[in-house]
Amino acid sequence: MKTNVYLLSYAPLIGIILFSMSLAIATSEYVIEWLTRIGVYSEVIALLSVQETKVLVLVVFFTIYFMLFSAFKLVADTFNQLGFAFFARETNGSSLHRLKPGATIFLVGSGVSFLFLNSLLAAIAVLLGTFVLYLFYYIWQVSQLMSTFRAIGLLLIQAMMWALLLSGLAWALLRLFNSVGDIIL
Repeated sequence: MKTNVYLLSYAPLIGIILFSMSLAIATSEYVIEWLTRIGVYSEVIALLSVQETKVLVLVVFFTIYFMLFSAFKLVADTFNQLGFAFFARETNGSSLHRLKPGATIFLVGSGVSFLFLNSLLAAIAVLLGTFVLYLFYYIWQVSQLMSTFRAIGLLLIQAMMWALLLSGLAWALLRLFNSVGDIIL
């Protein structure tokens, strides 16, 4: 029995939407609780109703998470294809096609994250656990597709690209934080 090869094409999008929603719900509950503790929530309620405030906070965090995950997915695909361009010895793209079923790991992980809507830390732990499971799947698939030397090269170049990107983002955020601190003080 043949299945549609494009059936898994929607798994990343659905996974991003589900992870974004579960993290947005957990984050919005945490933020509303924090705003209540510092006394700002009562002032916001004077402008908007309780439901409007909750929906607004939820939509804002959903949008932030969706944009963040979508950007990381785009960067990950670009890094992955660049790594395969350097280390894979093929012309038809079958190696990349063999990695597609890994999207179901994120789809299942995003569904599991809905079990932990009341705890932001638990939802983040599910997200990180899903990343680790996908990393093991990816390493296993790459080790099946190419020689050990090429697999190590692919993993090292991807690790280097991610390290450069994330350290650059961390540096930019620290500079922004220091700039805001200088303005306030």
